Amino acid sequence: MSRVQVLYDFSAEPNSAELTITVGEILTVTSTDVGEGWWEGTNARGQRGLFPAAYVEVMPNAPAGPPKMPPPPLIQQAPKQQPSQPAQQQQQQQQQGHRYDPTSDDWGEQQDDWEDDWDDDNDTYSEIGPASGGATTPAATPAGHNQNGNFQSSSYYANANLPAPPAGAHHNDGDGISLASTVVGGTRRTTSSGKIFSKTGDAYLMGLSVPAVSESDRVQILQTENGIIWKPLRDGYTVTVDSPKKEKKFNGLKSFIAYQLTPSFNNIPVSRRYKHFDWLHERLVDKFCLIPIPPLPDKQISGRYDEEFVEHRRVQLQEFVDWMCRHPVLSTCAVWMHFLTCTDDKKWKTGKRTAEKDPLVGTTFCAAIFPPDKTLLHSQVEPQVESCILFVPQMNAAVKSLFQICSDETKKFQGQWKQDYQRLGEGLSELARSLEIDERRQVTQISLSNSVGHAAGIFISIGQMYADQPKHDFIPFSDRLHIYRGLLNTFPDSLNEYRNAVQKRKDCEKLTAEQKMENSQLAEVNRRVDVMSYAMLAEMAHFRQERDTHLKDTLRNFIGAQIEFYQNIVRRLEQAQSHF
Repeated sequence: MSRVQVLYDFSAEPNSAELTITVGEILTVTSTDVGEGWWEGTNARGQRGLFPAAYVEVMPNAPAGPPKMPPPPLIQQAPKQQPSQPAQQQQQQQQQGHRYDPTSDDWGEQQDDWEDDWDDDNDTYSEIGPASGGATTPAATPAGHNQNGNFQSSSYYANANLPAPPAGAHHNDGDGISLASTVVGGTRRTTSSGKIFSKTGDAYLMGLSVPAVSESDRVQILQTENGIIWKPLRDGYTVTVDSPKKEKKFNGLKSFIAYQLTPSFNNIPVSRRYKHFDWLHERLVDKFCLIPIPPLPDKQISGRYDEEFVEHRRVQLQEFVDWMCRHPVLSTCAVWMHFLTCTDDKKWKTGKRTAEKDPLVGTTFCAAIFPPDKTLLHSQVEPQVESCILFVPQMNAAVKSLFQICSDETKKFQGQWKQDYQRLGEGLSELARSLEIDERRQVTQISLSNSVGHAAGIFISIGQMYADQPKHDFIPFSDRLHIYRGLLNTFPDSLNEYRNAVQKRKDCEKLTAEQKMENSQLAEVNRRVDVMSYAMLAEMAHFRQERDTHLKDTLRNFIGAQIEFYQNIVRRLEQAQSHF
């Protein structure tokens, strides 16, 4: 049995075989063949369960003891010297040792073809079914979606549990949860906050690798009276995620769930599987190092075809899509547009390869950002960034706490409080039956047993109201919190990327003072760090605006649902009272 160390937080789904793990925890792996992407293990408390393999790293085995001394060399006679080979023959052998092997390129082409079949691999990663080419088959009709957060559906959560938190790593895991996510997760920044600076960051700041930027790739930043912002969208749009449908291929041997995405700008639906979302998320995280990417729903290894699970997954994907559509930069990038509009199989694969070879990724994407010409003062930028650095972990902790509260309240509503009211109703029913026995003996003018029986039925119905209520308040609330969990988990990566750039500028200033760097080179570094400063401030402003608007609407809807719920209970209790 090997031991592994946890790299990312993962919260288990309620009532599942999954195991909650935290960063830095040491686990003992008991099985690695429970399903592709999942391992089974135990923690230090003896708890056993499943966890994503991508969330941990195997710890090297400790040596059993000091290395053994090597045995003394044997005394051998010197071998007889063989006649030397001709110089030409030796040269040929050396050339053969370094000869170009065409089979290596053949292998590369085979691998490239295999990548073309990515739709059909990692089948066990399907969050609700094996892989398929669903991305290339537009189907279904566009359908509306309630953008106010009240997701009404006859199949949605008759007795649902809250979703797990976002993933903390980012990998393409087929139809499974985005292991990036954030994470839970979410999310999934490829650069480590412990690095001094990434190689791509060095290349961009020093001007070593600045690819050409087309007009369509340009991103504008504006200076307004309210601060620095991304250039707003000229024509906003929405995208509905609807019609989740179980589809099959290979004569039914493989099945999966496809979701229909319908953009408002063309009303042409496209079919996408979860693994397509996961691929998209990975591309976005790689490309936008200064923009936190919203998380995807989490992977679930059991209950993947359950109707309620599929509907809830659709709602969470809608939350992801809504956030993307509202972002001025993310909503217009090429990979997102390709994801939303491509309906042809060949064009899909061509666009996929183009996105994976995009030179404007990581810090190099800043080459496509065009801010105002005005130079920013360090004294103006630093306080705002430091304030954000202090704010993010505080809000992250608050969101995690609220998320857990929502989970606890959902369990109470669907369990304890439902049972308490139904027990009260059953007790009143028993009382009504006993009264009826006496009333049969002697008829009374007013039947007390009937009144008590009506009240019993009302209390039982109130218990069911408690069980159904979380789908109107706590679960939609937790879905919104899930988005913020992922964003706040990845925000530190964006801030660290920026702070690393500032540190690099300080290093260059020191080199210039020591006359090891030209002043003109330092000026270019300052200009590029300025671009990153503008981008960081613009993203902070966008997050603040989204937070204020988004959370305000979320809390208003949550409180409104609570008011309506308790008003309905009062009306039912008044009906019970009217029988006496």
